[in-house]
Amino acid sequence: MNQPIDFIYRHFSDIEKDDMEYIYRGEITPVIVMDILDFAKNNLAKAEDTKKLKTRIYYIMGEGLQNITRHQADSSDGDTDKEAIIVIHKKARKYIIATGNLMLKSEEAALRRKLEYINHLDASGLKEFSQKIRNDTKITAKGGASLGLIEMAKRSGNKLDYLIQSVDENLSYFYLTTEIETSGTNEQKSQEGGYSIKQLIEDHENFNKNNYTLSFKGDFNQENLLSLLSILKSGMNETPTRIKLYAVMVELLQNIVKHADNIDGTADWRAGVFYICESEENFALLAGNYIRKKYSEALAERINRLNAMDYKALTKEYNKILLNSEANDPVSTGLGFIDIRRKTGTQIEFSMREVNSDTDFFIIKTTVNKIN
Repeated sequence: MNQPIDFIYRHFSDIEKDDMEYIYRGEITPVIVMDILDFAKNNLAKAEDTKKLKTRIYYIMGEGLQNITRHQADSSDGDTDKEAIIVIHKKARKYIIATGNLMLKSEEAALRRKLEYINHLDASGLKEFSQKIRNDTKITAKGGASLGLIEMAKRSGNKLDYLIQSVDENLSYFYLTTEIETSGTNEQKSQEGGYSIKQLIEDHENFNKNNYTLSFKGDFNQENLLSLLSILKSGMNETPTRIKLYAVMVELLQNIVKHADNIDGTADWRAGVFYICESEENFALLAGNYIRKKYSEALAERINRLNAMDYKALTKEYNKILLNSEANDPVSTGLGFIDIRRKTGTQIEFSMREVNSDTDFFIIKTTVNKIN
C-alpha cells in the first residue's frame, strides 16, 4: 500500500454520516460467517430499532452470508482479486448487506432465472413461492440457496440488486446487494441514498488494488474489538508472523477503545476507523480516531521519541513506566505504542489532521514484516 496515510481521514469523512461500515475481503468459511454474524449482533443490540426489526435484519444478514458459502467457487490460480467480499453498512434509516463471490459459469444462467423471477414477485407472491419451495423441494445446498434468496427479498421488502460478470471460461463473479429500511419518511430515505452495485464494485476494486483485507468504521467499544479480532484470527494460519500480527492488532485497536475521543463529546461512542492490508513483504495496519488538540502535540512528541529508540531502550522505557504506578496519562505512558515498536521493529508512521479548534484526527500506521 503506497498511498499516503491521510487517505484514512478522507475515507472517514466520506462515511462519517453513516453509523457503521464494515468490509471484509478474503476466504469465507462457516467459522468466519459466524464471527461476522456475532459482530453484527453486537451492533444490532445497541441500535434503537425494534426487536422485531433487529431479528429481521439479522436473518437477512445471515442469509446473505450463507449465500456466499452455497454459491462460491474456488479459483485454482490463488488470485486474491477473486476472493469474496462482504460489506455491511448501517445508515440512519437503513441497513445494507452486499456481497461478492466467485461462482461457476455453468450455474450462471440458472441463477439469473431465479433472481429475475424472485424480483418480479410481490409480497404475496414471494410468500407463496417460499412455501412452494419448502413443500416441493428437498433442501440441499443449492435448494437452500434458492430459498435464501427468496427470504432475503421477502423479509427486506426490496428487490435484490445483482450483477454477474464473466471472469474466464469457467468462472463468473456474482455481486448482490440488499437494503432493509428501518424508519423515516420515503423522502428522508431517498435523500439518504443507498449502496449500489457500482459502489460495491468500486469498493471491491479498491480493496484488490491496495490489498486490503478488512476495514471497519464505527463505534470502537470492547465488544466490537473482540469481534473484529475473532474475525481476523479465524482467517489466519498460526505462523510466527501472523501471531505477531495479531498481537500488534490488539494493541492498535485497544488504543482506540481506551483513548479515542469524539467530535461532539459523546462519551459512549468511540468513533474510529481501522484497515489491514497485505503485500508480499508485510502486513500494514492503519487506524484513525479523534483526539483533543490539548493532547496532540504531546502525543506527536512521544511517538517521535519512541521511534528514535532501539529495542533495548524501548524495553528499558517499558519497564520504567510499569514501575511508575502513578503514570496514568495515556499520552505520557504510551505502553501500547512501546509494545507496537518492540513487536514490529519498524517505525510508527502517524499524522494529525485538524478537524476544528478543539479536535484533531489522529492517524497511525505500523507494519509487520513477513521476513525478519
